[in-house]
Amino acid sequence: MRALESRAAAWTRAVGGLALLLMLAACGAATPSSGAAPNRTAVATTFASAVFKHMPTGTAQLIWTPQDHSLTVKVTMQGLVPGTSHPAHIHKGSCQHAGPVVYPLPMLRADEHGQASITAVFKGEAEGIPATGWYINVHNGPTAITADQIQSISCGDISNPAGSSPKSRQQVNVTLGEDVAPNQAIKGQAQLRLEGHALTVHVTVSGLVPDSTHDFQLHAGSCSNMGQLLYNLQPLKANARGEADASLTVKGIKTMPSNGWYLVLYQASGASVEANRDIIACGDVLSAI
Repeated sequence: MRALESRAAAWTRAVGGLALLLMLAACGAATPSSGAAPNRTAVATTFASAVFKHMPTGTAQLIWTPQDHSLTVKVTMQGLVPGTSHPAHIHKGSCQHAGPVVYPLPMLRADEHGQASITAVFKGEAEGIPATGWYINVHNGPTAITADQIQSISCGDISNPAGSSPKSRQQVNVTLGEDVAPNQAIKGQAQLRLEGHALTVHVTVSGLVPDSTHDFQLHAGSCSNMGQLLYNLQPLKANARGEADASLTVKGIKTMPSNGWYLVLYQASGASVEANRDIIACGDVLSAI
């Protein structure tokens, strides 16, 4: 009788151990609970922005000396389309009210970075630099024959506080910038987002000719030191109010630098056969901090 009880107890212990092993095996084969986080690589997102400003821009310096009645004019420009040529003049009047040419200046010839400079000396200016009534402008070019070529792309009024003192040396500095000509006073900005090798550019601009179309590009370099073309973006189309609001996407871009990119907007879509392809606005791309 005792032997039978001992064998029964042993059997019970064996069955219980087997059950425990089966339970442990089942637990080991169980899948993770639905609440467990999947092992995924996060996609990095980079943001940047650009504020558009009028292009081209520059400075002019006028120096008049009473001893020989000479007028020296120095002009320096940036933001011109590389390799283009541009007539420039001193006129009577103002940027708002155009007048006849007083002095034709040498041709401005942009280098590979969109920069140009000239110096000219004129003799026989007995009255010196007037207090008001002169202005300097740069034309689209490359000559000044057609209306598109003659269009002013940068202008600056000349103001001389010493204009009433023709016996003293006179020096005047002029800023060359926006003009009243069509498309020459653009305002706007762009927001850039790089995510998963796709660059999205959301751009808003105003001051365009109503219903006009403008080529839009991304370049390496800066607005003041222009470089190579990176991407031709979708042309911008202005509405009836001269405004454009568009989102453009470029794929296959892995990284976006903190600086060293710029966006340019052109006077028109496609190169003109009779006039230079003027840059009307430019914005340096700067990454968000």
